[in-house]
Amino acid sequence: MHPRRAFTLIELLVVIAIIAVLIALLLPAVQAAREAARRAQCINNLKQIGIALHNYYDAINTFPPGYLSLMDPVTFDNDGPGWGWAAFAMNQMEGSPVYNSINFVLGIDFPANQTSRLTVIASFLCPSDAWRQDIFTVVDATTSNTTPGAPICTVASSNYVGSVGSGDPSSLYPYIIDADDGPPGRDNGNGIFFRNHSITIAQITDGTSQTFLNGERSQNLSRATWTGAVTNAAVPLVGLQAEAGLDPEGGGALVLSHTGEGHGPNSPSGLAHGDQYWALHPGGANFLFVDGSVRFIKEQVGFAIFQALATRAGGEVLSADQF
Repeated sequence: MHPRRAFTLIELLVVIAIIAVLIALLLPAVQAAREAARRAQCINNLKQIGIALHNYYDAINTFPPGYLSLMDPVTFDNDGPGWGWAAFAMNQMEGSPVYNSINFVLGIDFPANQTSRLTVIASFLCPSDAWRQDIFTVVDATTSNTTPGAPICTVASSNYVGSVGSGDPSSLYPYIIDADDGPPGRDNGNGIFFRNHSITIAQITDGTSQTFLNGERSQNLSRATWTGAVTNAAVPLVGLQAEAGLDPEGGGALVLSHTGEGHGPNSPSGLAHGDQYWALHPGGANFLFVDGSVRFIKEQVGFAIFQALATRAGGEVLSADQF
């Protein structure tokens, strides 16, 4: 009978090292597969939003406004109610109970609209956003990069914001003009969604396949909501924007976005203002185009091309291989 032979310490360490190497090789593949599944779900969310917006168009013969709000006669700012494009299209997203619960005459922050504004809609949430809070508190415009504003109300989140074009969705041009307030302004955006205006396909002369309707914003940059522009609100400072010490954006940025200043989606920290596009997909972000297609735009896309895709009638000539 032969004596039983056990592993030596060196053999055991070699086996452990081999297992560790195999795990190290396997983990990135598993993570990549999970991200591919999350990205596919995000694309599906945007496709559902696109179908809803086109169903709305078929019924109304126009896309919904970016948001509806009276204008304060003194400050020219939003005076409510503020409901946005996603709220108007909720009925077409098989969200009839939510749509019917909204009192569109009253502001988003009114107690009568508490049930609707707190309803979390799965189709508006990107599964890759690890920073996401399903609901968050909107603060008033007194907020700064050092002092939080007073809370107004709590709303349900969204990772998808409408395209105002190349201009700032909070700009008060031409009512108030200063160094940070330039054209086109919140009432005459050159994209698809802006305050108190609805756009038809006939006005999209750049082509429906070369103009996007909306895109992603992950909450490591700033919060967004499907409800609309809460009256007297500012976008809460979080993540990259808070780290960079940037001033908060106006309430329109809760539901709208623009192409930014000199960079594609996922601008580096310090350039990424809270009213821009940002996604936690590696290398870029998903965008819904007017023709209903969803495309991944790389963060290294040329800025002029990125702006051209956001505008509806800029007259730019683009080919698909440029983005």
